[in-house]
Amino acid sequence: MTFLEIEAFLKIAQCGSFSAAAEKLYITQPALGRRIRALEEELGYSLFIRNKGVRHVELTRQGRAFVGIAHRWQALWNETQEEALLSNEKSFYVASVGSLLAFMLPTVFQEFIRNTPECSLHVTTLHSSEAYSYVNNKTVDIAFITDPMYSSQVKTEVLFKEKLCLIVGKDLNLPHNIKVSELDPRREIRTQWDQNFDTWHNYYFNSAAVPQVYLDEMGFLQYFTQNGDNWAFLPISVAKSILKTTPVSIHELDVEPPSRTLYYLYRTEDQSPYQKPLLEICRRKLARESGITLVDPILNV
Repeated sequence: MTFLEIEAFLKIAQCGSFSAAAEKLYITQPALGRRIRALEEELGYSLFIRNKGVRHVELTRQGRAFVGIAHRWQALWNETQEEALLSNEKSFYVASVGSLLAFMLPTVFQEFIRNTPECSLHVTTLHSSEAYSYVNNKTVDIAFITDPMYSSQVKTEVLFKEKLCLIVGKDLNLPHNIKVSELDPRREIRTQWDQNFDTWHNYYFNSAAVPQVYLDEMGFLQYFTQNGDNWAFLPISVAKSILKTTPVSIHELDVEPPSRTLYYLYRTEDQSPYQKPLLEICRRKLARESGITLVDPILNV
C-alpha cells in the first residue's frame, strides 16, 4: 500500500470517474488503473463497481468502508513527513522572550542566515516558564529567557547582563534627574522584564497602582511610546532603539533599577551544530553595546 495508490483511490472516489481523476492527478488512465488494481490485490477485495460503457464508477460496500481508512492513512503519512522535516539536521529552532526578538535578535538572525544559507531557521516567541519543556522535548534547540529554573536535562547559562534605564516622553517636561517619588504610575508603560525587576518595582511603587498601559508583547512598545506623554523602564538596548523613532529621552533616577540577566537554554545531549555559530554572533554584537556586560559561558544556574 503506497501513498500514490491511496491518493488514486481517494481522487476517483471524489471525482466519480477514472478519466476525471487521471486528469486531476496528471497521469494516464492506464497508470491510474494499475495503481487501483495493485491496491485491490493487496486488500483482497474490489473497491469500485465497474460497468462497461459507463463513465461513472461507484464504490463497492468495502470501498465505501475504506474511504475513512484511506483518509486516516493519508493523514498519518502527512504527519510522518512533518516529523521528517522537524528532524532535518539542517533546521534550527530558536525561541526567545519577546523583547530580544523585537529589538536585538533580528540583526543576529540576519548575519546567521548569511553565514549558514543551508540552514532553515525557525523562530518563535515564548515566556521563560515555557522554555524548559520546549527545549527538553526538542520542540526548539535553544531558547533565550530571563527567569531561570533548575533542570537536569536542560542546561542554563548566562549570556549577558543589561542595565535598565528610565525613558520619559518629552511632553511630560520632566527634568533630567528624577526621583522615583516624582513618577506618576498612571503614566507608566509597564513591562515585565524579570523577577528581580518586578520585586524592585513593587517595592518603590504600589503594586496596586494602575499603569497607563501594561505590555506583554514587546512588538507594540514603539507604538505606545509615540505619544510622548508616558514613561517606562527599559533595557538599554531597547531604549536606544526606541530613541531613534519616538519622542522620548533617557533620564537619571535617584534609585538605580536592577540590571536584567539574559540566559540561554539548550539540551545537555544532542546539541544543534548551529548553536555555537549563533551564540558567537550574539556575543560579537553584544560586545559592542554599552550598558551590556557579557558573561563567560561557564556559569551554571
